[in-house]
Amino acid sequence: MAPLPRKCASESTPFSRVGSVGTSYYLSPLYVKDTNGASKVWMYLFTCLVTRAVHLKLMNNMSSEDSLMGLRRFVASRGTSIEIIMAHAKNVKSSSIAIDLLWTRIVKCEDVQNYVSDKGIKWNFIVELAPWMKGFYERLVGLVKRSLRKSVGRKLLTITLMQTVIKEIERDLNSRPLVYIGDDINSIITLAPGNFLVMNPKVELPDTLGDNDDNFDLYESSAQRLL
Repeated sequence: MAPLPRKCASESTPFSRVGSVGTSYYLSPLYVKDTNGASKVWMYLFTCLVTRAVHLKLMNNMSSEDSLMGLRRFVASRGTSIEIIMAHAKNVKSSSIAIDLLWTRIVKCEDVQNYVSDKGIKWNFIVELAPWMKGFYERLVGLVKRSLRKSVGRKLLTITLMQTVIKEIERDLNSRPLVYIGDDINSIITLAPGNFLVMNPKVELPDTLGDNDDNFDLYESSAQRLL
């Protein structure tokens, strides 16, 4: 087995170097409920090459403009990345060209150019028809699809509920154990991607009991209905 690439084993802040599934390489389209019955949405997946953390976003369409807006929302949430590795998609390459034009044309001041020269995003596109070069995020694509299949199945959710489920899947994936902490192999303390993202380890709500409770009231309050 070959050694890990240096970019995957060098100390860095979360999402400094990321791999992404974007635009024409989005995860399979999802269907959500709307006034017309059902509509398609897609999912944008970012994964940190070092911490293996995941960031998921729902997208309305597969255009270059929507791809660029998704990238801007990711940067606003996680910070600007040094390097982004993506599949060889024409729409995503259009976004990368547009961002490069922002660095070279909009920023006119020489001092500012000297400062941002080291802050620009380095784009690396994987060779076409080379799936072995993107295993670091294809594995996470499989985990996301399995989580959707187990939690949603064939149900048709609203866009609000789908966004909530996507973020809860992101939370669960960022809670998966990476390595044990300490020399004791029997230690129950593990290091997870979420440890690098949030300081509060309690990131979930308690489960409900369901409607088979003996005290179930047909005329429930709004708070009980939410439960």
